Amino acid sequence: MAVLVLMMMAATVIEKISGTPAAFRLVYHNPLFIGLWSVAAISVIISIWSNRRSIPLFTKALHLSCILILVGAMVTFLFGKKGNVHLYLDEPESEWNCTDGQTRVFPFVLTLKDFHVEYYRGSMAPSDYESRLTVDGEPVTVSMNNILRRDGYRLYQTSFDRDMKGSLLTVSYDPWGVGITYAGYLLLLLSMIGFFFQKDTAFKAVLRRVAAASAVTALFVVSEAGVSAKTVVDTPKVLPEEVASQFGDLYVYYNDRIAPVQTMARDYCLKVYGKSHWKDYTAEQVFTGWLFYYDWWRVVPYKLKAKDKGTPAEGEKEFLVRSVASGDALRLFPIADSAGVVSWYGCNDTLPAEVLDNYELWVFIRKVMDVVNESVRAEDWDEVSRLLGRIKAYQEKTAMAVLPSADKVRAEKFYNRISRPMVPFMASVTLGMILFVLSGIWISKGRKTPKGLQHVLAVISGLLFIYLTAVLGLRWYVSGHAPFAGSYSVMMLMAWMSALFMTIVYRKFPLAQPLGFLLAGFTMLMASMASANPQITHLMPVLQSPLLSIHVLAMMISYTLFGLIALNGVMGLVVPAGEPKDRLRDISLVILYPALFLLTFGTFLGAVWANISWGSYWQWDPKETWALVTILVYLSALHGTYRSARAFHLFCIFAFLSVLITYFGVNVILGGMHSYA
Repeated sequence: MAVLVLMMMAATVIEKISGTPAAFRLVYHNPLFIGLWSVAAISVIISIWSNRRSIPLFTKALHLSCILILVGAMVTFLFGKKGNVHLYLDEPESEWNCTDGQTRVFPFVLTLKDFHVEYYRGSMAPSDYESRLTVDGEPVTVSMNNILRRDGYRLYQTSFDRDMKGSLLTVSYDPWGVGITYAGYLLLLLSMIGFFFQKDTAFKAVLRRVAAASAVTALFVVSEAGVSAKTVVDTPKVLPEEVASQFGDLYVYYNDRIAPVQTMARDYCLKVYGKSHWKDYTAEQVFTGWLFYYDWWRVVPYKLKAKDKGTPAEGEKEFLVRSVASGDALRLFPIADSAGVVSWYGCNDTLPAEVLDNYELWVFIRKVMDVVNESVRAEDWDEVSRLLGRIKAYQEKTAMAVLPSADKVRAEKFYNRISRPMVPFMASVTLGMILFVLSGIWISKGRKTPKGLQHVLAVISGLLFIYLTAVLGLRWYVSGHAPFAGSYSVMMLMAWMSALFMTIVYRKFPLAQPLGFLLAGFTMLMASMASANPQITHLMPVLQSPLLSIHVLAMMISYTLFGLIALNGVMGLVVPAGEPKDRLRDISLVILYPALFLLTFGTFLGAVWANISWGSYWQWDPKETWALVTILVYLSALHGTYRSARAFHLFCIFAFLSVLITYFGVNVILGGMHSYA
């Protein structure tokens, strides 16, 4: 098994350096790799048969489900076919191109009747791609996450011609492999659920030992006060805060959606200065300062590392500021065409025919910002306010049908104020580190935590949970989809789970509090770093699946639990040998079982989703491969024999590296289809 893990690790590196074909040729389709999986499967079968009387029912089923999944994968590899078919409008097609270079014949005839792109309301961001076909005269629709199944064939929407008169569908013919593999997935799910209800298992034995023991923590509250000297610099000119706020209330077409200008101002300010404000000025004051007082603001230094000066990183910040100063970034003016479709334009954009035929509207769009600028120069704030009100009235009159509701706008503006968790992150990390150190001292001395202190910690974790729930809930409401995609959302979700975990289980596992605060703090730190880039966007069509939420939730809970195990392992290294180390090992084992089962469930649910969306349940994408590596690594933690509790803790610490690579390594270095996740 160790050789398989090493080969899969190597394959992801080979793919990055030499490309996907090289990785498949050298590893994934290598007879040695396939043979090792076969040997592993046979070994499991022999082990189950040899111990058939002593192994509980659901444990047997758990191992047999893995065999069934491997058999299904082998059937797919040997007999499955994959390719594509390019359909053209009103042209019947009965042949498709297989990846082996052969042209094969369908047992039916396809005819493309129409291709259509669905867009998010009030946006030009695609929400779905639909091919409307007939199959032997029967009308059907193929779209993202809505596949065509016929006579053992599965057809998936893949691409389309720019003239909208052609559509490319992926073709998968695997009548047996998918069914066998899905049967394995179902058996795996049922056996994992049944496992926790079995009697006399290793998990139940460890659980009884943990329940009988009492791990302890202590709370020590400290506060730090720091004095920093402000550097006096020349202050650039800005609009009065209330006028800038009114400008922030305007609508703008940004990130392929309609948002308040405040959102755009916050994102740009974060990108340029690293904060959602500059000194005592709000993001709206900074943003309008660039627009109306560019000569004052162009000398304000950006937030840059020394090595980034003179590089594209500095050029990007300069471009953002200039795009606002010129007005090019501000698509403030909605225009409805003859069909009622609303598009958004800036005052410098080429305007459509509907405007060219309406001189008053043309003058308004072209000149109103010039008039606002003149009033700003004259510091006639009443006139500026009146003009901004006129722009807002025009937006509401022209685009009322597609504008977000007033409640959603208020929610987004409130979200913008609270979404960057710098203070909660610093408080959580500080508190977690203090508790972590003191917990080791108290455990080694066998002292217990006073109930009152535990309750105080529970109140703090509860407040953190409420804050994170508010942030994620607002993000969900504003974006219109669950916050399960993107680095910021995933990190905040892990922090939310950590806060929930320590709030619920602190009575039974007091160590959950120091470990939970540490994990929540560090994940909020990662979220703060991720929030330096624009945030809320529409989901890609392929991500609009109900399986997304369940898949991501299962994966993130497992990652959170693995993080707690790693931190518990660090604690296990510093406490004295004997009962304290053994007790912490048992706590890790209790967490390890559900963590591993959730990771396995999430991985194979992702395989089902991939089969629905991309036509293949397993493609050896780097994220898939490293998820499988992580499963095998932590399986060895359950099945391995360790000389001491210290050795187990060391293994769990190093095992967490596979989790870090699965998420951060793939996203940042290895790439692949999942690099957005």
